[in-house]
Amino acid sequence: MTFDSENAHTASAIILADCYLEVRNFRRAEEVLRSALANNPHDAALLNELARTQHLSGDHHAAERTARDALNRTPEDAYSMRIYASVLDALDRQGEGLSWARRAVEAAPLDSMTHFEYARLLVSADDAEAALPVATEALRLAPDDADTHDLMGVVLGMLGRLAESTSEHEMALRLEPGHAQALHNVAVNRAHSRKLFSAIVGFRQAAQLDPHLGHKVRANIAATVRAWLCWTTLAAWLALWILFRVERSGATAQVGRVVAGVGCVVLSVMFWRMARSLPRHLWPVVLRQPGYCSPRIYLGLGVLVVGVLGAFALGAPINQLVLAVILLLAVVVSWVAPRLDKEWLDGVRSEIQ
Repeated sequence: MTFDSENAHTASAIILADCYLEVRNFRRAEEVLRSALANNPHDAALLNELARTQHLSGDHHAAERTARDALNRTPEDAYSMRIYASVLDALDRQGEGLSWARRAVEAAPLDSMTHFEYARLLVSADDAEAALPVATEALRLAPDDADTHDLMGVVLGMLGRLAESTSEHEMALRLEPGHAQALHNVAVNRAHSRKLFSAIVGFRQAAQLDPHLGHKVRANIAATVRAWLCWTTLAAWLALWILFRVERSGATAQVGRVVAGVGCVVLSVMFWRMARSLPRHLWPVVLRQPGYCSPRIYLGLGVLVVGVLGAFALGAPINQLVLAVILLLAVVVSWVAPRLDKEWLDGVRSEIQ
């Protein structure tokens, strides 16, 4: 086989493997590459593509061996360094991964993808400050790349610059309307902005575009719903507190019942709207979430308060002592809830691959 025919065979194998990777058929992609490597076992391009395939399939240890082999054959090649860095990061060897990613940038400073990968690994290491200038350079080199805009959005979001972050994610969606990851990350920003219903809608739309985001989407929806239950339960406590104050002020029982009725209707609509926003199969996932105060507890307390309000609105006598105890619980929950809310929404994380 001549040099040109070897190159053509390598290129054809990589193109075919990429087609299989697009549909996540990792087994066939690996078969194609191994077949090509049987004829040319020292080809670094084939080895890098095989390492990438193994990495995407989750076989990171095999990917590390293959990527190291490719790097040993082309020690100055930025692409080989980049693949090796990604695999090391997946193996939780972040320090080594960042070192190789930085070397890739130094070897190919005009390659946007080397900057992209270095910034991505810095994001993975939760170092948004260091990632910002690297992502900025990647964006300067590839201003029309949707993935790079999405990455910049993630970096800005980590820095708390949510408006700019959302703008970058939306730019990614304008460049690539079916960009599920960018749509998911817009929903993350909505959750952090307390736009909880629209966040859940965005998460579900992202999962419909890319079912492989399902695990991340379920986790983020669960965290978002927990925050919603937290604040809705506080609203229920507030309604009871208003009722308690009305009763203590000496107002007529009719006024108290009107207040209770309005609160019951509002809270019932809020619970109904949330129930409708989630498919039934997701509710067990949400309610099983662990934590100091389980979502099931908040849901139970919220439903209890709605029941108390409804009973009083219909004329049932509500003992003042019961209202006083509930008010005391409200004070405790009011102190705990914002802390839990921050903890839960901190778990709503952007996705970048």
